[in-house]
Amino acid sequence: MFLSSALFVFSLKMCYYFCMKQKIEEQTQQNKVYNRRNFYCLRDSGIVYIFAFIAPLVFGLVFAYIAMFIASQTGVKFGEGSNIITELFNNYYWFSIPFMLMTEIAFLVVYFSFHKICKVSFSATSISFKKAKPLSAFLAALTGIVCVLGFMWLIEGCFGRMFDVIGIKSSDIGLPLSNVGWLFANLLILGVVPAIAEELLFRGIIFGGLREKFSATTSVLLCGLLFALLHQNITQFIYPFILGCVLSLVMEKTGNIIYPMLIHMFNNFTTIVASYILTNSGYEHAWQVFSTAWWGVICAILLAAVTCVLLWLGYKFYLSKHQKLEKEKVGDVPKQEAVMVWKFPLSLWCGMLIAVIMIVINLI
Repeated sequence: MFLSSALFVFSLKMCYYFCMKQKIEEQTQQNKVYNRRNFYCLRDSGIVYIFAFIAPLVFGLVFAYIAMFIASQTGVKFGEGSNIITELFNNYYWFSIPFMLMTEIAFLVVYFSFHKICKVSFSATSISFKKAKPLSAFLAALTGIVCVLGFMWLIEGCFGRMFDVIGIKSSDIGLPLSNVGWLFANLLILGVVPAIAEELLFRGIIFGGLREKFSATTSVLLCGLLFALLHQNITQFIYPFILGCVLSLVMEKTGNIIYPMLIHMFNNFTTIVASYILTNSGYEHAWQVFSTAWWGVICAILLAAVTCVLLWLGYKFYLSKHQKLEKEKVGDVPKQEAVMVWKFPLSLWCGMLIAVIMIVINLI
């Protein structure tokens, strides 16, 4: 009798021990989940924007030095006083293709490193393939195409011609578009990859952080400005600002970054395909003829106005009625608050200052 009672008590204690152990483990797991927040704050926006400038520069310099070392070891000769980077880019695809991807690789490294170091859940970016509607996805792709066709004649044509007249020229370099193979390579390297990497940073972390502090209108305009400054090119400032605002507005209304990615992707696709058609048909400079004629400028303005009307109709009758994805915020706000200067974090001011400096350097 005593032995059975002792076994009964022992079994109860063992059950209690295992139950408490399981409860402690569950509580520990919940604490880990709780500490990994699933939303962004203003401080995140400033930090990521700074590294959006620093990381590509570091990655690009390291890759360039490695490439120059490899080229020198293999007996490649460079002309006296020539730009080594330009020569490598124009003559060696083993350099030009990775070099074109270097900025996007840096963006992805910043994105994944930020979440790991700052203990932020990837769910904060609001990516949802399951809740992406086919009609919304189609309209997003159509928006990317319409934006290019509607604004590029006026902005890149008329305004671009104005910059040429006053002596400011764009120094962009790109991959060839001589055949279908290079067309698909451009679509992947300059169409798909930038749409994913840039949207993860801008409509994911940066816009999400701005939205925690500012109103929807302020966040949309500010994110568009930051997006345009990142391009570091005064001749390509207006259109990235407009596109950045459109992408941010779509992110605000849908809460799903899939749609901004699609807009960005098809925006790039349209530009690349148009360049391919014009280049291989011998009319790559045809837009200059239309841009200098008075009737060409009027047509460009009218086309941009029609595009604005189409975008407004899409917003009024569809986007504004789109149900935004809502989620419960989990986790703690970082203990170190952002240093504010005129209602904006100091890190954002530093990032914009770097952008202005880079724009001035490109003009010199």
